[in-house]
Amino acid sequence: MGLFLSIALTLSAVFIPKIMTSADIKKSAGALYAAESGIEWCLYVGRVGSTTQPVMSNGATFVNGITGVPFTEADCLVFPVKSVGTYQGVARSFEVNI
Repeated sequence: MGLFLSIALTLSAVFIPKIMTSADIKKSAGALYAAESGIEWCLYVGRVGSTTQPVMSNGATFVNGITGVPFTEADCLVFPVKSVGTYQGVARSFEVNI
């Protein structure tokens, strides 16, 4: 009986961190898409003009990576533009410099 318990505990110690890492990968992808949406929105504002910021249906958000607050249209006209996307506690960023 003790042998089975030690095998179960060893397997748990090996596989639980891997399962948690795979969950973080899904969150990371959502954060990357949000950051990319922020960059795309800024590039669109630079070409077309004033538009409404996108709202993501999954709850992800993006902010200006330089100031840490939501983008204004004026932020999109000054380079570099850095966007930080956040999804379920995971943050990722992109920066564009022309």
